[in-house]
Amino acid sequence: MFVIALANLYAWTGSDRRLDRHWDTARRILDWARDRGDADRDGYLEYITRAPVGTKNQGWKDSGDAVVYDDGTPVQAPTATCELQGYWYAAQQLMGVLTWMRGDTTEARAWFAAAADLKQRFNRDWWVEQERFFALAMDPEKRLVGAVTSNVGHCLAAGIIDAGHLPPVVGRLFAPDMFSGWGIRTLSSAHAFYDPLSYHRGSVWPVEQATILFGLRRFGFDARAHDLATAMFELARLYPGYRIPECVGGHARSQRATPGAYPRANTPQLWNASAFPLIVQSLLGLLPLAPHELLFVDPSLPEWLPDITLRGLRVGDAVVTIRCWREADGTCDFELLDKRGALRVIRQPPPESLTASIWDRFAALVDTVGHGALLSGRTSLSSR
Repeated sequence: MFVIALANLYAWTGSDRRLDRHWDTARRILDWARDRGDADRDGYLEYITRAPVGTKNQGWKDSGDAVVYDDGTPVQAPTATCELQGYWYAAQQLMGVLTWMRGDTTEARAWFAAAADLKQRFNRDWWVEQERFFALAMDPEKRLVGAVTSNVGHCLAAGIIDAGHLPPVVGRLFAPDMFSGWGIRTLSSAHAFYDPLSYHRGSVWPVEQATILFGLRRFGFDARAHDLATAMFELARLYPGYRIPECVGGHARSQRATPGAYPRANTPQLWNASAFPLIVQSLLGLLPLAPHELLFVDPSLPEWLPDITLRGLRVGDAVVTIRCWREADGTCDFELLDKRGALRVIRQPPPESLTASIWDRFAALVDTVGHGALLSGRTSLSSR
């Protein structure tokens, strides 16, 4: 996550000084992951707690009963969870991008190759054909733990799932046993150990919904991204100040007026506060490349959110104000209300979208020219 955060920091700021400051740490982290995180050299990261009072599970779900077999028996360590592989993939891929931008193309190719090899093996080894989904984990004997969980949504966001597996994975995430109407459950309601008011065995985590929504828009599943955004904003309306607790119950919206309350949920919580900015960024299709003075935008707004304006958005040394809106026919458009500093704002669907054709990308470029957004002058401008 440090490497992923560093790549995002560089994408938004373009600061070589900040990148240089943390470069050695980033490299040592990935060295550790390769040399120590994969102790048995099977090509996947595993965790094991050595301290007698340490946390048993060290994936994103850190409760002691979060990783279980079909009968509810806890999986013993060392454990490899699917999202760990996804984030390791993303970190290596982004390290390749950063290394390339620093001018070391040989090392960059090595990082890209390592990431591609991990992706190929993951899609081969972790797929559970019966569920048309990926396994939650591998146990110490390298047997798949086939529980259907939200962890796979992190794999979607990280980009480790290949194109052929993406449609069934998205479909499975939104099946009734996973999508409660308020969000995607941490564990399928069809699992024998499902508990809607547990910490990680059926509850819904807002911060995780934002991660999954990012993945949905990244690969062009816009309608599903709208469904999840709708669920999140309507969930927020249930709470004072729109502050959703760290997790809520997994009760189906079709059966109850509320999702249920996890008894000891923290509220407010900082990473929940990060969920809505990421949702908005994803809906607007914002992709910054501050080192090249670029900002890509591709709004896709649900019907209930017809107009949104971002003020004072900083990309590198530039500051822009962007308005996006939805037309009556469902298409979306944008305009620059103000721009200060050198920045080219270009309309483009997400680079890895499965639904954007070459014609869509060409039409988006033509639309960009019509907006005058390619201008990079240092004075403010208003288009249209």
